Amino acid sequence: MVWLERPGIVALPRYEQVHAVLADWRRFSSARGVGVEDRYNLGESVITSDPPTHSMYRKPLAEQLSAAALAGDAPGIGATAARFAEAAVAAGTIDAFADLARPYSLQVVADLIGIPEADRPAYPELAERAFNVFGPAGDRGDDGMAAAADLLTRSFKVLEPGWLIPGGRGEDLVRRGLPLGITSYTWPGIDTTVNALASAVLLFARHPDQWDAVRARRSLIGPAFNEVLRLHAPVQFFTRFVTEDVDLAGFPLVAGTRVLLMYGSANRDERRFPDPDRFDVRRDAGGHLSFGRGIHLCVGLHLARLEASALLEALADRVARFDLTGEPRWLVNQTLHGPASVPVQLTTETT
Repeated sequence: MVWLERPGIVALPRYEQVHAVLADWRRFSSARGVGVEDRYNLGESVITSDPPTHSMYRKPLAEQLSAAALAGDAPGIGATAARFAEAAVAAGTIDAFADLARPYSLQVVADLIGIPEADRPAYPELAERAFNVFGPAGDRGDDGMAAAADLLTRSFKVLEPGWLIPGGRGEDLVRRGLPLGITSYTWPGIDTTVNALASAVLLFARHPDQWDAVRARRSLIGPAFNEVLRLHAPVQFFTRFVTEDVDLAGFPLVAGTRVLLMYGSANRDERRFPDPDRFDVRRDAGGHLSFGRGIHLCVGLHLARLEASALLEALADRVARFDLTGEPRWLVNQTLHGPASVPVQLTTETT
């Protein structure tokens, strides 16, 4: 454990402790927020609540985003992925973040909710900025609060008659009296998947042998995505509030302490993942913590996996090799991790 003097919190970098805390919501609460700064911690939501309140927020989303509920959407998401892959191949040279991962994830999520086309472009940047609220105080945190407020305000637009495209999941949330549930799609639902997909292209560009393995054996797509998430956790941390004195790995934590769960570090803990910095699509990385664990296991994980599988499958059908045409640029954000630019050239079997 590491005491961080400036924010006054305890950081947990090891897998075993992060894994244990995520499963113990009674002693490590989310109800007082999951950010570093109390003044940035927002009100009640699916990620900032404990049972029984938590169930009220999670149940409708879990019903909409279960593997069974998404099965009917798989063909449409697959068709969207194919269109983006075709466009990328036709362009030849793209930015895998700006031209592929970000617009693809936005379209999938916006189509599911029923957001009108004219209102879609603002969401990815707002979502990215809003993640700054979970970090330390300062200009970035203040800007994150402004972006989060904008996202919350936009969620109420769904109440305007005729605003939503009929037939989407947004209509269902409105009927249930949960318009704010839409922010679970438009905030973490867009940007975290963007980061993961951009990281995947970057890793495959740097490790062409691993892309060859995936193309030759498509059953590796799922394990490969887990390995991407392990190496480049889109959300690097959340915090928990200690509700009672507790001993953790032989160290006393007093009630009122805030602990920082370092997902990115835990995912590279050599005690859990040998040779942790190596990218290996054959590794069993299913135990990674990028989706969290316990009652706050990411409610959108099935959608993220469906999006990623569809896009990687579509790319594997068409792209023999990704070659970097410049240096990747990394996102500067207090919570998120991922590339902000991945310039690549796509090579097909015939080029």
